[in-house]
Amino acid sequence: MSASTTNRMDEDQIEVDTGKVTIVPGTMIEPQCATFCLQDEDHTLGNALRWTLMKNPEVDFASYSIPHPSEARTNVRIQTSDSTTAADAMCKGLDDLADLCSHVIQTFQVELSKGEFEYDEEENAF
Repeated sequence: MSASTTNRMDEDQIEVDTGKVTIVPGTMIEPQCATFCLQDEDHTLGNALRWTLMKNPEVDFASYSIPHPSEARTNVRIQTSDSTTAADAMCKGLDDLADLCSHVIQTFQVELSKGEFEYDEEENAF
């Protein structure tokens, strides 16, 4: 491993470790493979992020797990090709997912503003 790769890997660990996302100790033996822990997240983010990560052609493998139902955390495992790092893939996956969510919100708001829908108050009453 070259010095620039080592420095890059250390920089990625510092960038990623925000308290919300951390690299599980001992899982990043090489820059292309790591397990990230997402605090206070569950299947909702885990599955969407896994799907987004697998859309990236540089990601060879992505999965998530919930270690235990009583723990509010999700582990995401990423393995990439030699052309990128797991940390870079995680950042791209999170950015891509945020972009997708923004697109869905915008599309929904545009359609909602058209007012071309029916609403029956009696049908939706509790």
